Amino acid sequence: GAASMDRLHGFLRASTERAPEKPLFVKRGVSVTYREVEDRAARLATLLVDAGVQKGDRVAVLFDADADYMAAFYGALMAGAAAVPLCPDTRTAALDYSLAHSGARAVVMDAANLHWLDGQAKELPELRAVIVRGTAPEFDLGHIRRIAYAETATAPRYAGPDASGEELAAVVYTSGTTGRPKGVMLAHRNIVANTESIVEYLELTSDDVAGMVMPFYYVYGNSVIHTHIAVGGTIAHIGSMAFLGQVVDGLSRFQCTGFAGVPSTFARLLSYRSFDQHDLSHLRYLTQAGGAMMPKLIDQLRVTFPKSKVFVMYGQTEASARLAYLPPDRLVEKLGSCGKGIPGVTLKICDPEGHELPRGEMGEVVAQGENVMLGYLNDPENTAKALRPEGLRTGDFGRMDEDGYVFLTGRGSELIKSGGHRIGPYDIEQALIKTKGVYECAVTGVPDEILGEAIAAYIIAEPGATLDKKDLLDHCHA
Repeated sequence: GAASMDRLHGFLRASTERAPEKPLFVKRGVSVTYREVEDRAARLATLLVDAGVQKGDRVAVLFDADADYMAAFYGALMAGAAAVPLCPDTRTAALDYSLAHSGARAVVMDAANLHWLDGQAKELPELRAVIVRGTAPEFDLGHIRRIAYAETATAPRYAGPDASGEELAAVVYTSGTTGRPKGVMLAHRNIVANTESIVEYLELTSDDVAGMVMPFYYVYGNSVIHTHIAVGGTIAHIGSMAFLGQVVDGLSRFQCTGFAGVPSTFARLLSYRSFDQHDLSHLRYLTQAGGAMMPKLIDQLRVTFPKSKVFVMYGQTEASARLAYLPPDRLVEKLGSCGKGIPGVTLKICDPEGHELPRGEMGEVVAQGENVMLGYLNDPENTAKALRPEGLRTGDFGRMDEDGYVFLTGRGSELIKSGGHRIGPYDIEQALIKTKGVYECAVTGVPDEILGEAIAAYIIAEPGATLDKKDLLDHCHA
């Protein structure tokens, strides 16, 4: 397991000391060791401090899917700053908004995207320095200093300002269902607690190799990175789900022990027809988060990967990533549940006033634990709504069974308010998906003069099946 730490970058330090030449990051044709990543991180920390970054400042990271993402994230921490991982796609308004909102002092990015910063510079008065990887034409960035990101430099081990466990380690932007992205403030102790908890229930060791197809800057991707660095494991980047053959080949080539995805990842994966041509005997476990997965898909996964443990999980950015997991040995018995609180997390179901409800009743999922965020950056109003005396109000609704397992029924914003009832779409989707001939479905509320909202189901039939509306309604009624 991982040694107990109070600072997130302590994990990288400890794993580098144990096995400096161990590969931390691999992809086709590339292998980067722990020592190399730590050297780059230390080098970057030096550049950041020289550029005027101070303790508590924010540093935006605009890399994805490579070792420099990790070096930049951990380098920001070594400088006493907080990392702000952002999607590097410079065409999105979300990036413009998040970079300005975070008040980042420095940004680490690719030269190819500099022209975008050229247009944004005036909107970013807080930004002092841009650390640039690669070569690009000179731009006049006004008040922003441009510094070359030196990949290889024998920098002395970095020893500068250092954060404590209470201090800000990351600001992670969450898209939310409505409004602008919110900047979730995570302290070192939040991410460290969550990392140690995930390491414990996944039983990760230095032998683990994670097959990565998710973005690194996404909170789920980040948690895979931190947990593997904590135990001295390896992150294998195996491409994009758009190229299934390449992904499955990567799982085999790098002898991946774990594979993480969201429901759509697994829906794509299961459409692959040639698993028997690849050696996937090392694949010890699969983890799924990022929304409810249809029980039919879970069953297919169990059949397709009989030797792999399937972990259904639930979490949110506000909880450093993870709140609950379903132990694989309860998967069949508790099918449809997202599990129980992970080690160190207490979950309860509450009414709108924050009182805990009896088992079996539907209400809002409320969480307590060391992994719960400090709040939303520069947003006291939403922080006060989310962080209540009873705990973190997740905005997710569900019920808890007698054994403490949570069954989600939908996001608060998805609940259908029909004729005075609050109805979770997930329950109806579960009934529909069990009907013969239904391949996939989604249930939502549509405006209705009498009921306020009526219930509408959108259904995709299985290839070759014909569906009858009356049969479906009869089945749901039953």
